[in-house]
Amino acid sequence: MEKFEEKNMEDEIELENAEELENMEYEEGVNPFVFKEVRVTKKDFSIYELLRKYKQGKLTLDVSFQRREVWSEKQKCELIESILMGLPLPIFYFKQLDNSSYVVVDGKQRLSALFAYLSNEFALKNLKILDFLNTKKFKDLEDELGIYQSQLEDFQIYSHVILPPTPDKILFDIFDRVNRGGTKLNKQEIRNALYQGKGMEMIHEITKGESFQKATRIKFEKDSRMKGAYLLTRFFAFYLYFNGKLTFGGDTYLYNGDCDNLIEISLKYLNSLPDIELMKLKKLTESALEDTYFYLDELAFRKTESHPINMNLFETTLFLMTNIAGQKEGIKNVIKDKLYNIIYSKEFSDYIGNGRDGVSNVNGRFSLINTVIKEIEE
Repeated sequence: MEKFEEKNMEDEIELENAEELENMEYEEGVNPFVFKEVRVTKKDFSIYELLRKYKQGKLTLDVSFQRREVWSEKQKCELIESILMGLPLPIFYFKQLDNSSYVVVDGKQRLSALFAYLSNEFALKNLKILDFLNTKKFKDLEDELGIYQSQLEDFQIYSHVILPPTPDKILFDIFDRVNRGGTKLNKQEIRNALYQGKGMEMIHEITKGESFQKATRIKFEKDSRMKGAYLLTRFFAFYLYFNGKLTFGGDTYLYNGDCDNLIEISLKYLNSLPDIELMKLKKLTESALEDTYFYLDELAFRKTESHPINMNLFETTLFLMTNIAGQKEGIKNVIKDKLYNIIYSKEFSDYIGNGRDGVSNVNGRFSLINTVIKEIEE
């Protein structure tokens, strides 16, 4: 594939209807019994115990949704001094994953500072109360200072742990409330923390690739709010659903209009796939992105070249391309015309208008795309 032109990359990433990424409100008609699934418990950990979990890969700190500034050395030293003085720390929040590992919801900077000091990565300095500890690394707290080493290791972290199967709706709200002091998180940034695994890693790998950036004109380095990842997440959710891959409670999953729930189930499915199956899905998607650009050029996923990306066009067009066997120069214009005859129709416009993720609208627009697939196959 030819290298895409830098000038074609958009500085500002715009999606139509992107407000749904920021909407943390519960959907109208949400089942009130969902709140019975909320499970949050109080739990105490020693710093030493959390450090051990971190080294074992059972505690995740470095998630990219945590976009706060890294603490200065002064802040780190003040934290250590506060603990050694016996001062309490604010409550920490963790999300326990299904495999009993944890993700930090609130407290990343504090834990990072503590782990760095216990790993001898910096020495204390400019302490005002315990100034006799200035210049001391953790390993230097020995002999008559040994009590401070034990005090740090044994210090109790008071936390609230969000347990499975607390649903996404509640988790979004908890993340939103806990992190409200900084930049407000959107749903994809929260999902990036909640559903870390090889499925989410694959999604990010695709957004970094040339096929995605060329077809969408979304430059990965500028996509700080993970809008590209959200487009792909929605595509995979509907692709898996309409190919009968998803189950819920042992039965075939039936979409009920709750797109957040569909995405949650899809990400869990992707994280559970064998590596070879995940790689097949990645290659299929990248090929579909290349085919989209081949057939549609700068019109890919847009109503006009100057329009922002329409996420419903993205998921339906990419679904179409996964069902077309490669690039065929002889029918390039035919495919383009058939697709855009559907896209510009009043029927399709109604399906991506108000209530676009409702059951009838989702089924309607994918049904129209399936008619295009059948016409091309004939």
